[in-house]
Amino acid sequence: MNPNPNPPVFVIDDEEPVRVSLAKLLRAIGFPSRTFGSAMAFLASDALGEDACLLLDLRMPGMSGIDLIEELARRQMDVPTIVMTGHTDMKSVQRLEAFPLIGFLEKPFSVTQLKELLDLWRSVA
Repeated sequence: MNPNPNPPVFVIDDEEPVRVSLAKLLRAIGFPSRTFGSAMAFLASDALGEDACLLLDLRMPGMSGIDLIEELARRQMDVPTIVMTGHTDMKSVQRLEAFPLIGFLEKPFSVTQLKELLDLWRSVA
């Protein structure tokens, strides 16, 4: 059981309007959040190691979402993750199959789709 009854969602996306919109949406549906403009910003933050869920963009300049997932795995950090992308390709999907993700969202996605995945995360946290 998660010791934090209301753990945050960390939004990692290189597009500021997306981060701001998702943070507002998450707050409106009852999920605290914190945003990061890149995978490297997340890795350099004090958030690493907190009980949280990642809402992670797959394609970002520099370190991609997949690269971040692989880096967390190398560090033996099991971080619940929801991947979101506007561009799905088979190579990315195959790389992601090795990791236990909560789910996968294709942009644009509905509030209902996001909430269902977050509720799933909370139910197993």
